[in-house]
Amino acid sequence: MLPKNKLATTSLTLGLVGWAIYLLQWCFDLTLGLLLAAFTAGTSAVCSTILDVAPFVLWLAGFVTGHTALSQIKRSGGPGRGRADWGLVLNYFGLFFIVIFTIIVVILLATGVGMGVLDKVLPSLHK
Repeated sequence: MLPKNKLATTSLTLGLVGWAIYLLQWCFDLTLGLLLAAFTAGTSAVCSTILDVAPFVLWLAGFVTGHTALSQIKRSGGPGRGRADWGLVLNYFGLFFIVIFTIIVVILLATGVGMGVLDKVLPSLHK
């Protein structure tokens, strides 16, 4: 019996952890993050930025490990194809989501749509 492919498991784990951090980051931004931003004059943005970047890095690493695992599985015929496939699905979807979300935010900011919302949330920016 061939051993399980560790890279396939790593790809799946990175995809799941990336999504967990991404969802936790949204919860942080919509609750505690707003309060911290108001009381700390924006210094909590460092924590938010780290939480924003971490899923992207995890999904990118999961993408690489998933493809490497599939290559190894194809050569050896070992187990782990399902974990590698699901890891790639999670990682591709995460990367796709980040790209689409970034494009939407850039379009909204370029057209000025987001500025009215920003003025209501942080009116002190105009002082």
